[in-house]
Amino acid sequence: MLRASFLLLLIPAVALAACAANLAVPYSAFPVPEEALKVKEVLDHCTFRHTLKEKRFNSTGKVFNYMLDRMPLTTAIMRDLGLANYTVTTRPDGVMMCDDNEGVVGTLEPVYTTPERRIIYGDGSFDAPVIGKMRGESVVVLDYVEEEPGLISNTVTVYVRVHSFLAPVMKLAAPAVRGMVSRKSATLLNASMTLSERLWKEPDVVLNEIRDSEDISPAEMEGMRKEFVTDTAMTR
Repeated sequence: MLRASFLLLLIPAVALAACAANLAVPYSAFPVPEEALKVKEVLDHCTFRHTLKEKRFNSTGKVFNYMLDRMPLTTAIMRDLGLANYTVTTRPDGVMMCDDNEGVVGTLEPVYTTPERRIIYGDGSFDAPVIGKMRGESVVVLDYVEEEPGLISNTVTVYVRVHSFLAPVMKLAAPAVRGMVSRKSATLLNASMTLSERLWKEPDVVLNEIRDSEDISPAEMEGMRKEFVTDTAMTR
């Protein structure tokens, strides 16, 4: 019993070290100070962090930003093309709801946006391996740059803060949870890169493949056609 109590005292210190090397986040530049505070709380008290470094793909910042600005549309296209099974919808109050259809459900709030960085705050629940359903917050920091025309490099860092008395134990005793975060992050990032690349290289083919989608409106289809088909043919 004494040994177990000592371990529980030790775990928070070990986990704190694992999340200590946070990114430089310009909290003072956030449009809404309250959102900066929410992000800071997650980063300062994260349960674990996962980084996907310098993933490169062929596309343009214009295409990639178009997708990031329209997550409900982007995830609908991903589902139609079989790239990922995420669903993002927008509530009447403008807040986005995300469901990965595998146990993760919650809100998504873009809280900081520049031409080369996005910070997204999330609050929801997820089914943790072995432990079961838990509530948590997340912060996704996406840094990307068009290194040269048609080549984008991006790095994604995901911070997760679990709200449970089991959170300290998870940091050492549940590598499966880390694996879950890693897998879900990689799935969404890979789907985003693939879709961005295809919309840049062959937008007419993509639009043809999704022409019968029940989740994409005619206005959205026409918007993509005007944005990508004519523009890409002229510039690529």
